[in-house]
Order: sequence, then structure tokens, then C-alpha cells
Amino acid sequence: MTPLLLGGEMPHWTDHSPARGALLRELAGTAHGHVLVVGPHDPDLVDAIPARQVTVLVRGVPDADALAARWADRPGVRVCCGSLEKLAAVPAYDTVVAFDGLDRTGSTETADLPWSAGVAQLLAVLRPGGRLLLSLANPVGLHRLHAGATEPGDAEWSAFPAADPTRPAGLGPLRDHLRSAGLDVLRDWSAYPSPQSPTVLLNEDALTDGHLHGFLTSALRRAGLPDGPLLADPRALTADLLRSGLAAALAPAWIIAAAYPGHHPSPLPDGLLADGHLVRTAAGWTLGGSGPVPSGDCLHDALLTAARAGDQPEFRSLLAAWQSGPHAALPADALLLTNGTLTPAGVSLSAAGAGSQALQQFAAALHDEGPAHLWPADGTASFLAAMSDVTDVSPPAARTTPSTLRELTAAHDRLAQQLAEAHSQLAWYERRTATLQSDLSRAHRIITVLKATSGGRAATAVLGGVRRGKRLASAALSRLR
Repeated sequence: MTPLLLGGEMPHWTDHSPARGALLRELAGTAHGHVLVVGPHDPDLVDAIPARQVTVLVRGVPDADALAARWADRPGVRVCCGSLEKLAAVPAYDTVVAFDGLDRTGSTETADLPWSAGVAQLLAVLRPGGRLLLSLANPVGLHRLHAGATEPGDAEWSAFPAADPTRPAGLGPLRDHLRSAGLDVLRDWSAYPSPQSPTVLLNEDALTDGHLHGFLTSALRRAGLPDGPLLADPRALTADLLRSGLAAALAPAWIIAAAYPGHHPSPLPDGLLADGHLVRTAAGWTLGGSGPVPSGDCLHDALLTAARAGDQPEFRSLLAAWQSGPHAALPADALLLTNGTLTPAGVSLSAAGAGSQALQQFAAALHDEGPAHLWPADGTASFLAAMSDVTDVSPPAARTTPSTLRELTAAHDRLAQQLAEAHSQLAWYERRTATLQSDLSRAHRIITVLKATSGGRAATAVLGGVRRGKRLASAALSRLR
């Protein structure tokens, strides 16, 4: 297969970190008819599209060549290379997929295309009744607020997203823009923890429902970390965002499914998680079709609240209930606390480990989120196990490289304190050794002076005689034997 060059292609350019992940593959599986995939997407995601006709548009020639070689034997797949504005404005596609957004659909060979013009180009190729799956990265999302300062990469030649006045400044303006273009918004989701590889997709109704607060706190805590260097772990703020109704506004990205009016046979869930689909029914929220969503508070947050408040009886009671029960191998952020009873926060959990791995994990979180001065620098898991009357504590895992600047700073401070203590002990031993050497030298001088006196010479002579007598007695005894 030979890629079709549309114009504006970049001969020596490759886009890294494409849109990827199991949830995006699942959404891609809802595409139907002739499908257009715009921007860098993981090839496995395109493989998940069940349609027989798929057109993929990328801007780098090396990317296009690699994709063409991958699908050389797959009929119905066509690879195009060039900028988005070079795509013919012909309504030829039933579904348009743009999970990477529109920021990487331009080219150095063409002028920057405003966001609204890029959407208009996508809608121009969409057939009546067709569906659009579009992602929009949030420039002030939680992943950016906690991101470390980095130099702009080679791919960031276009204007900063906030400088584009046509770019929606939130989920509400995004919905309004698509509705004003004549589309029906079928579903929208807030994506966590990163725009390119989300592991949790939740709509605004779920994020603002207080009955789901504990369950969603657990889900967002287990969502993982965003890509790139971080100042601190952003998952610590998820409970506060949910409580204050800002989880949708500060999401790293939003994904929206919209379509021209018509028949849309494929229903879309209210949320997609590793544990299953979140669906709102007349009877309430259900997870994976297996029953109602479990309620309660996230155990991880309940333990942190007790630790920060200095409520040792409550902290010890929760810790003992967790470690002495049947869910001791599950992490604290995978359990919900309801009227003193612990229940898993999902249908299927792959987070369970052996031994005290869950306790080790929570011990590490205490240093990052809790009052670190209350816990020993090393052996926190053993300390927690003693509090909960657990005896079979596995050795601590090997220390890993800190993933955030906050953890790196804490590790630096801890090592600096240990080094200062070691220097203090070394100085004490050096002073002690110097004192002993001084006392020994003084004793030698005293002995030398005493040997020079008449009494000392007499004592030396007597001692010498005793030694000679001992040698003679030993020799005589040897001869007698």
C-alpha cells in the first residue's frame, strides 16, 4: 500500500504519544460505516474499528509509510498524508474519529488552522446522520496544573491553545459549538488522567452526583498518573474536586460524541472505567450491568482524614478493620466504607496483591499526603501493621525512583537528615577516639616515669626474675616428662 499524499505533508516528521488505551479502543469500536481517523492514533485503536472502510489521515510521511506497511494486507484501509485543510470537503464518511483532538492536524507547510475551522472541516466530510467522536484537551486541566516546568518540544510550533479565540474554554462551550453547527450531543465525558491515554471517562452528571462521590474518588485515585514530569501527585485533589463540583471543569480533556439528527442505534454509557460501564437507569446508577454502584466513602480518604485530625482511635479502628478482614490484599483506594463495612469499589479488581503490598502502598501515600512527621522515615508499613495487630508483614519493596518533584524533595530531605545524623555520629566517634588516644599516651608517659624510679627499677627486676623462673620451671617440667 502506498500512502496518498494530499498536500502539506511533512517528509521527515513523526508524531509521538498518539491517542491510545483500552477505553478509546472501546469507543472506536462504536464507529460504523466509512470511518475517517484524523491525527495520530495508536494502530491498535484503528484495528478495533469494525468498519470495512477506514481512512487514516496523518501529517508525517514516516508515520504514513509505517501505517501503510502495517495494513498492506487489510482491504478497505487507506492511509492519507497531509494537513487537515487539504482533505476534500466531500461528505464521504459516516463516522469521524479525532481522539487526539485537532492540535496535531496542521503542518509546518500550511498556516495554523483555527480550532473552529478544523471542526468545520470535519463536519464538511461527515454524511447526514453521521457521528463525530472528538477530543478537546484542557489547557488548564489538572494534569497541567501539577506538571513540571519543561522546555517546549519540537512539536509545539503552533500557537498556545488559549491564544485561539475560537477554541471552546470548557465543556459547556464545546457542547454549544457543536449544537450551533446542527449536531445533537449524544454523550460527553471528562477524561482522566491524561488526554492521550485516559483510563476513566465520566460524564458531568456522574461527576456532580453526591451519591457517587466515594465510588468516583476510588476510580479516579486508581486511574494512574498523567504522562510527563509532575510537581505532585494530582490524584490527592480528586476528592476535593468532586466535592466542589470542579472535576469536569479541571479534567485533562473532554471527549464528545455528536451526530447529525437521525437514527443512532449504538447507545453510549455514562462512564467507562476499568471496572465496567457506568449507566444511569430509572432505579439509579449501575456498574457493568451487575447491579447498583456501591456507596460509601473511599477508605483511603477516610484513613487520611483520621490521620490528619490526629484521631488515633479512629485511625487504628479503620486500619484494623481493613487488615484483619477479607479485603486486606486490596489497596485502600479500592475499598469503600459504608456504616463500618468495607466493600470493593467495583466488579473486578486486578489491584489485589500478595502479603502486605497494599499496606506498603498506603504507607508510601502517608508520606506524600498525610502528616509525614508522625510516621517513621523507614518501616512505616511495619509500624502500621503493629497498629492493626498484623504479624505477617513482608519486607518493604525496593525503593523506586520518585515520580513527582514533591516525592523527590521529600526523599532528598529524608536522605539529608539521615546523612546529617551519620555525620554527627561520625564526629562523636572521632572525638571519642581522640580522647582514648590521649589517655593512652598519658598512661605510657606515666609508666615510663615510674620505671625510672628506684621502686620502679626494683619492681622491674622482680618481674624479670619471676619471668625467668617461670621459663626455667617450664623447661624442667618438659625434661621430666
